[in-house]
Amino acid sequence: MFTLCIPTMNRFDKFLVRYLPDYLENEYIDEIVITDETGHDIEKIKQYFPNNEKLVLVKNDQVLGPFLNKHKACLIAKNEWIALIDSDNFADKNYFMLAKNYINDHIRPSGKNNVILSPSKGAPVFDFSHLSGTVFMKGNFEENRQKEQLLMKPNNVSSETLFNLGNYIINKWLINNLDIDSEIINIQKSSACDVMYFNVLLFEKLDLQFHVVPNLEYDHVVHNESIFILTRYNHQDIMNNVKERFYSIK
Repeated sequence: MFTLCIPTMNRFDKFLVRYLPDYLENEYIDEIVITDETGHDIEKIKQYFPNNEKLVLVKNDQVLGPFLNKHKACLIAKNEWIALIDSDNFADKNYFMLAKNYINDHIRPSGKNNVILSPSKGAPVFDFSHLSGTVFMKGNFEENRQKEQLLMKPNNVSSETLFNLGNYIINKWLINNLDIDSEIINIQKSSACDVMYFNVLLFEKLDLQFHVVPNLEYDHVVHNESIFILTRYNHQDIMNNVKERFYSIK
């Protein structure tokens, strides 16, 4: 049912060598697209998992950066529903089972395809459970932000962080219909805010419906080599612009 898209660059030894065996055995995943910025991870994947039919391995001709590498992986995906998961994070079988059930119960009856299903927790640090069941879309952002202030508990993390994490389920229609040509220059400088930027464009151009799914959880590994930590002080003008556009969504 799902295509798992994993953008990567030099993450095999620490992460993918552990995660891929579980993904390959996961019956909810029938395709795994890995777009590799350097090809080093792909070389090792071919050695460890030779001739696996689930794997679609693509070496980029040049380093694209986080936004465009993710976008490329999703364009390649064959399925309607894509699990876009960073190479240093992990989603277990339960994540995919809950996502499938939510799609069948809440999305397919409505016929909507401008949909993202967001996890409500990235364990152990990112707890968005106060937003469980919330659907963000044009017309309700201000209302949802007001509700969030009332619901926040000490262990909860704000929606601003949620919208820059990703590791979610996205409908392929959004990928196929998003025009990013006019944004390319800024996109190339958006490493620390690439997910929020992507979400902002989807709200602005395609009326995204962003569902925070109850109990949908994954493992989010915080480490010193994360792209966000390495680039968070770069191109502050781009980050400020993206945040301004995010907070202008009504």
